[in-house]
Amino acid sequence: MQANQINAILSGTRGVLENHLGMQVMPGKPSMQMNPIFSGQVSVIVGMTGTLKVDLILGMTQKSVCAIIGKMFGGMEVQEIDDMGWSAFSEFGNWVGAACCTELINSGYEVNITPPIINEGESKFRSVHRFISIPFQVEENEIMVHISAQQA
Repeated sequence: MQANQINAILSGTRGVLENHLGMQVMPGKPSMQMNPIFSGQVSVIVGMTGTLKVDLILGMTQKSVCAIIGKMFGGMEVQEIDDMGWSAFSEFGNWVGAACCTELINSGYEVNITPPIINEGESKFRSVHRFISIPFQVEENEIMVHISAQQA
């Protein structure tokens, strides 16, 4: 993983939260993670393929998901996630993946997004690749951004 790859992915993720959803984001200190990677209560997993193979996991609490969905629904308060909410959260994964692809393309890589996968319930992800994990303080919520990128 190179710094420009990580920075492009962080920029894409942060851009969606700040510019599309109007949320305030404060990135925390990055750390290198080995197995397992903990998902949080809910996670969206997005892949990117091409000259890079990227795995991006955004892990968070259900409260954080409700805050994101609420912003996507025009600022309404969301207490519970129904089918429409899960669909919106999947679309959030698409937004983040597309924004990260755009940033990586602007950095000279050729990448495409894979469809997002939603994981509900705390899980442990295992991979042969290392992840860099960065906590994002998003207003009163936290999102853990887990990134793995390798040359294809």
